[in-house]
Amino acid sequence: MYDLLIKGGSIVDPVALTTTVSDIGVTCGRVAAIGPGLPEAGVTRVVDARGLIVTPGLVDLHVHVWSGVAELAIDNDPHHLARGTTTVVDAGSAGSNTFPGFRRYVIEPSATRTLAFLHISGMGQLDLEIGELEDLRGARVDRALATAQANPDVIVGVKLRLSTVLVA
Repeated sequence: MYDLLIKGGSIVDPVALTTTVSDIGVTCGRVAAIGPGLPEAGVTRVVDARGLIVTPGLVDLHVHVWSGVAELAIDNDPHHLARGTTTVVDAGSAGSNTFPGFRRYVIEPSATRTLAFLHISGMGQLDLEIGELEDLRGARVDRALATAQANPDVIVGVKLRLSTVLVA
């Protein structure tokens, strides 16, 4: 009947602001039923969630996930999916010059849904000590706009990191 049955978890409903102990039946990756005592017959996989919290996927609105390129970055999937975060928004690791690589090597292969704030600097936010806008020639407004328009499925905003130690 279900591909996955999650049994007896404390289900958090953020819309109704309730938590109830119940079961969740999942078919083809979508919730098909929620209720107590859902039948296990014909289920491909049963997960015992008694004593555990079951919640919709969490969203982290400020991450840096271009590991190996951006100095602040972490690996995407191991740090998020295992902790219940299904969607992340990278906060400007890539700019217009570097976004194609970010999309190819981070966004596309990640199981975690990854969205991005595109940095106004062509290079993005790569270094903690060297400000990407210390030289304002690094601001690539036209290129940022073109890149954002070409990637509306994953670029959700623009990042500017402006502090006195980083900007001329």
